Amino acid sequence: MIETMLTLSTAHLRRSTCDAWLAGDTLVAFAKGDQGWFVPVPDANVADIPDDLAECFALARANRCDWVMFDGDTSPLSILPVYDAALPADI
Repeated sequence: MIETMLTLSTAHLRRSTCDAWLAGDTLVAFAKGDQGWFVPVPDANVADIPDDLAECFALARANRCDWVMFDGDTSPLSILPVYDAALPADI
């Protein structure tokens, strides 16, 4: 099986989204060392998902990607909002 991955900057996420949704137990997310996460893209929007994460998933679905890799070293895209989020210390 071949799957596709969209690489996005962690700057497209708010700190609260990182803490509650990616570093917490709300979504399936796999830590990428201390630099981000690998997250499978859900088929549809998850209930109550934050707007910043929903926009990233929508972009991934529009490009037929199965995964999103959020990486702290990746440059932000101009088509997505950028936030002043820092990566949580305990990824």
